[in-house]
Amino acid sequence: MLYLSFMRHAKSDCNNYNGDDFERPISKKGIKKTKVVSKFLKEKKIEFDLIFCSPSLRTIQTRDSLLDDLKYKEIKIINDYDLYNGNEEDFLIKLGKVEDSKSLLIITHEPKILFFVNYFLCETEGYKKISDIRFVTSSIISLKFDLKSWNDISNMNAKFSHFIDPNILIK
Repeated sequence: MLYLSFMRHAKSDCNNYNGDDFERPISKKGIKKTKVVSKFLKEKKIEFDLIFCSPSLRTIQTRDSLLDDLKYKEIKIINDYDLYNGNEEDFLIKLGKVEDSKSLLIITHEPKILFFVNYFLCETEGYKKISDIRFVTSSIISLKFDLKSWNDISNMNAKFSHFIDPNILIK
């Protein structure tokens, strides 16, 4: 089984940045929500063995906050510009080349998450389950594939696994 999860970066601090979207930091509220998600992942024993991350400041800070709490011993991290302002199709080609990983986390932005989720689930029964989901900051949506190779994933064999909404976890 392969798991592909997408996390939206933590809430950014729009008041304390210089107008450069790439350099926008996360807010205290964003850190709090990310820590709640980290705690949930730890409690449910949900782990990742590879992280692709947009190179923007807010996604890197989200990743670092998440990893500080999860305390993974070893995890490979790849910063990928295609997740910030690049081509989604190029990124999908990269996914097909992944080896030795069973559970990937992609930390990125909206509307990229919506693009990927729509791509994988639009032809499945899972699409109805996610049609009302709002990808709020620090949320995670996970897909699963009953496959052994990332090269074989497609919109015909993806299944919705779960959605983690930090706003619900905080309540």
